[in-house]
Amino acid sequence: MIIRPCGLWIVENRLLTMRYNYGGRDRFNLPGGGQEGHEQVVETLHREFHEEIGVRIDVGDLLFTAETLVRNRLVVHLAFQVTKLYGTPQCHASMTSALEIVWLPIANLEPETLYPAIGPAIQTLFLHGRSHPVHLGRLDQPWYE
Repeated sequence: MIIRPCGLWIVENRLLTMRYNYGGRDRFNLPGGGQEGHEQVVETLHREFHEEIGVRIDVGDLLFTAETLVRNRLVVHLAFQVTKLYGTPQCHASMTSALEIVWLPIANLEPETLYPAIGPAIQTLFLHGRSHPVHLGRLDQPWYE
C-alpha cells in the first residue's frame, strides 16, 4: 500500500496541477507523492512540493481521502488544502517526469484527467460551497501506460 498525500492550491477558481503524458494522453496530477517510512504525511507533502515544483507551502485541513487501485497497487490519497504557497511553481525535470504546471479551471475538471480523480468533490466544495464526505471511497481511476 502506498500513502500519497497531495495538495490543493486554488487561485481564482483554478487548481494547480502537474501535466504528465502517458500513452499519448494527458493526465493532471495534484502535486504530492509517496510517503517515505520515516515521514509524517504533512512532511511528505512539504518535501514533494519543494522537490518537484520548487515551492514551499503551508498546509491546512485534510479535505478528502480516497483509494485507487493501479496495477494491483492500493494507493490511499490524502488531499490537504494548501493555505499559502511561497515561490513560483515550475517542474524540476531532475525530480519529476511532469511536463509542465497547468492551472485547471475548477469548473472544467473532468475525473478521467485528474489524479486522483476527485474533480467532482473539488467542484462540490469550492464551486458550490456544499459539504462533502471526507472519504470518497474507491475511485474509478483511469490509468494510462
